[in-house]
Amino acid sequence: MVFKTLRSFGLIPIAAYGLLLGVSSFADDPSKDTRSEKAPIANASMIDAPTVNAPAPGSEGDTLTKEDARMALLIYKLLDKEGKFRNPNLKRGETLFYQNCRPCHGEDGRRMNLGSYAKPVYLGERAREDLPTFWYQMNFGDDGRNMEAYYDEFTVDEMVDIAAYAQTFE
Repeated sequence: MVFKTLRSFGLIPIAAYGLLLGVSSFADDPSKDTRSEKAPIANASMIDAPTVNAPAPGSEGDTLTKEDARMALLIYKLLDKEGKFRNPNLKRGETLFYQNCRPCHGEDGRRMNLGSYAKPVYLGERAREDLPTFWYQMNFGDDGRNMEAYYDEFTVDEMVDIAAYAQTFE
């Protein structure tokens, strides 16, 4: 299910790019990145490709968009091996949800059907079963559903807390 979701969402290229650059590219402090600008790809022969140099994060050659970076951050840094958020603060998530999300999504996340009439999908199910889509929409919005983007309003930790709290809904 996760692989199918990642493939359908187009995250396989993002994941490959993340591996190419290394997880340290998504660290909060880029000055702590110890890779050189001309570091070769590890195990390049395993992918039957010639050795190439990865661009330094934030350099002119780095074409990773903020959307790609935030999605790769989710996959590589924020989730554990079971796909659960690492150490969320559910109390803060609840507070932030009630302050910012409840007006549209309701007390229990069931005010808005995110699926179809025949197969309704509510916020809790989307957060648990389709986390990449949930995370993307929470970060960058969804014009078709009038969902605001919160990329610049919340820290990553606050978004993790909100998402983890939303996963508790039935």
